[in-house]
Amino acid sequence: MNSWCDGRRHAIVSIAILSVAWVALSASSACRMMERAETLDSVLLITLDTLRADHVSCYGPSPVATPHLDALARRGARILKAWSPAPLTTPAHATILTGLYPSAHGVRTNGSFRLPDEASTLAEMLRSSGIRTAGFVASFTTSSLFGLDQGFDVFDDDLGNSPGGSRRLHRPGNEVVDRALAWLAANGSEPFFLWVHLFDPHTPYSPPPEYARRFPKDPYSGEIAFTDAQVGRLIEVLENTRAASRTAIVLLADHGEGLETHGEKEHGLLLYEETLHVPFLVVAPGRIPPGTEIEELASAADVVPTVLGLLGLPAPSRVQGRDLLSSSKPESGRRRLYAETLYPHEDFGWSALYAIRERDFKYIESPSPELFDLAADPQERRNLHLSQNELGRKMAAALREEARRFFDRESLTQAATAAGPDEETVERLEALGYLGAGGNREVPGTDPLGGVRGRSPLEALMDYGRMNRAQELMKAEKHDEAIRLLEQVSLSDPNNPQALLKLAQAHDRAGEADRAEARFHELVQRHPTFYLGYRYLSDLLERNGRPREARDLWLLLKGMGLHYVDIELRLAQVEIASGMADEAARRLVPHLQVHPQDAEGWGQLGRALSLLGKGDEALRAFRYSLDIRPTDRQSVEAAVALLESSGRRDEAFRLVEKLLSRAPRDPFLRVMLETLRAKSAKSG
Repeated sequence: MNSWCDGRRHAIVSIAILSVAWVALSASSACRMMERAETLDSVLLITLDTLRADHVSCYGPSPVATPHLDALARRGARILKAWSPAPLTTPAHATILTGLYPSAHGVRTNGSFRLPDEASTLAEMLRSSGIRTAGFVASFTTSSLFGLDQGFDVFDDDLGNSPGGSRRLHRPGNEVVDRALAWLAANGSEPFFLWVHLFDPHTPYSPPPEYARRFPKDPYSGEIAFTDAQVGRLIEVLENTRAASRTAIVLLADHGEGLETHGEKEHGLLLYEETLHVPFLVVAPGRIPPGTEIEELASAADVVPTVLGLLGLPAPSRVQGRDLLSSSKPESGRRRLYAETLYPHEDFGWSALYAIRERDFKYIESPSPELFDLAADPQERRNLHLSQNELGRKMAAALREEARRFFDRESLTQAATAAGPDEETVERLEALGYLGAGGNREVPGTDPLGGVRGRSPLEALMDYGRMNRAQELMKAEKHDEAIRLLEQVSLSDPNNPQALLKLAQAHDRAGEADRAEARFHELVQRHPTFYLGYRYLSDLLERNGRPREARDLWLLLKGMGLHYVDIELRLAQVEIASGMADEAARRLVPHLQVHPQDAEGWGQLGRALSLLGKGDEALRAFRYSLDIRPTDRQSVEAAVALLESSGRRDEAFRLVEKLLSRAPRDPFLRVMLETLRAKSAKSG
């Protein structure tokens, strides 16, 4: 757990003829507390991943009871018509934390965009007023890797390792709540902003045994019941503290889940209400009458101005949401809601989708536009676009007007060039149900509704299902079947980079290295900005003893001017493999000066310095890596090996013991500690 106020060091490295100087940065001035005249001075923000509004019982008939969420609704305001800005975790949370829509903060999909440092988050706004800030998140899609840690004194995104030793994709809600409650016990006497993110309703659905037994045929509802119980734990402890009367509680989902309502099993591809309509509750003691219902259209972008309004603080002029509790209301019926998904376009070459809602009418821009009357047709079964063509044109014009108002090309450029997804990110996204995470990266253009061309995602669902099936076949090591299926998709959908990528991967996993390499080269030639083509081709070349060719590949992509930050990490990796550790070290220095929170970068610098015979400097780099991510297996193993080789096993034992105190449930650290203990006993 990293603490700004405790003087957490942001180290800066410089090298002169391969010597390293280490400088710590102090940020204690950011921790000055200011007295506040407002009755409310603290905020608990709870975000629930992948929760449909129609699976929350205070919103109507539901297959699962949610008594703790219902109790919150009775205590404050239930917002009836709230939308997610995007049916994807990272973009939606970036909006929740900034009050900006995705085309303004720049984060358009999961895995390949990072919230720019120039963005102003709610945590930063509140910390500047002297409020302590902490975030506890449950999935890597809300991690610091994507810039969501900005402004938090404490940001706990260390998910730990699985019993098999691999890094976990997510952690259960009880672990997140445990850590959040520990922080609250130590810091709740002062004004605070606490963000707690619970991931459980997301795929893969795997509720704890008690909840699995209650919902044997509906694990999604079992996950929701478990999540509701964890929310109850959190609220119960808060209510038993002196902070309860001065703490506002805001709870909402980032997006919903398809559940095959329109053919989509999960989320991200389509913009129907099952993934856009989210529960949104606000409790403010003494400020909001119990049982309040807000029927005004609302967005996740409204969290920031609503929270600031409750604390008596002004919202920055750039914020695009509105204070839902403000006495000054907009002209009746004039509010519009906006949503988008670029996931089908960036990863599969299909059309992007954009949606707008005004009053009860909803319009979806796609190659086959759709218009719905949600009052008369809440299930969105009757497309009125052809029968009400004039209304459709007006809604299309309104959508373009809103999109143009939100569009910020500079932020889009900054977010799009921040980072490319690595293999671990891709594997994790795939394991969480996201078929793609590569993204055809382009310098953003000037069209606020860009990418509406090609196949409609709704019409491409069959091919999406085939790719999912091929993915499962590869996991089952049925590579020949996967290859046949992916060849069919490539023929029916020749402009789909993910189909070609997965075909190359299938050949690779089948041991057909030459065919895999040919497919990867075809991919990067046909889609020259498709990052994952380079990533997997580089991996294949490195595994086959050709790291210098991999280096040339990354230099080619770097020369295109897209400025992925982690190109420097990839170049350093292949330079280390090529015996160019000095080049790698020199490359990593400026990278870490700009990105001192990059745990992987510190680990790579440690490996380079170790190869150069600079053991003490390498150990220092590994310690910085572990200060950021205490369960990073490579850095732990490398640091322990260095200490043991220099006769400092006791110091290695203390290091692992300290790391385990920060991640007490982590199985890898437990095994490492027992191994060191056994070695000490044997040598003693």
